[in-house]
Amino acid sequence: MTTIIQRACLAISLLTIVLLSPLTRADDSRYGGVHLIRGTVISVGRVDPSASVGTGYFIDANYSSVAVNFGAATKKFGDSPLRASVTPDDEDARASDKRVNNVYAGIGFGRIFQLQAGYGNQGQLLRLRSDFNFRSITDFLTQHSTPKQRLTLADRITFTLAAEQYKGDDDIFNNVTWGAGLLF
Repeated sequence: MTTIIQRACLAISLLTIVLLSPLTRADDSRYGGVHLIRGTVISVGRVDPSASVGTGYFIDANYSSVAVNFGAATKKFGDSPLRASVTPDDEDARASDKRVNNVYAGIGFGRIFQLQAGYGNQGQLLRLRSDFNFRSITDFLTQHSTPKQRLTLADRITFTLAAEQYKGDDDIFNNVTWGAGLLF
């Protein structure tokens, strides 16, 4: 029964990505009065799990339009190249050195605030995410739109913050991620 549910959730996630992909080619005149920079952010950073399995790292790609977003991420728990590994206790040993892969789809306010539902090899989850950079904030506050072709490398540097909560009684994979990325 679980395999059928997992396959159904994966099919729904893939269908959502396929159905939302035409939004990535939306005409700029459609969003003429909106001062949010849409695009894909590819980011890397640190994973801080709620369990005592040690700090890990993540690689993530997330597309955000004005109101919809979707993406994919991979995380490695308990294995950080930036600091020495922590020996987990017996309760958390099954999450240590574990790779977690997820796909997400959700709604939100550009890249500023995103509420996403996801599914991966550790089950269903909810995620709250924010990607922010200096150019997006200034464009929004000044009600000015910078064309994408005029964005410099400094305008594309983005900071990512996300919190994930996995469904079910086991909270061993719940985590907070933070890192940096580039807007494309």
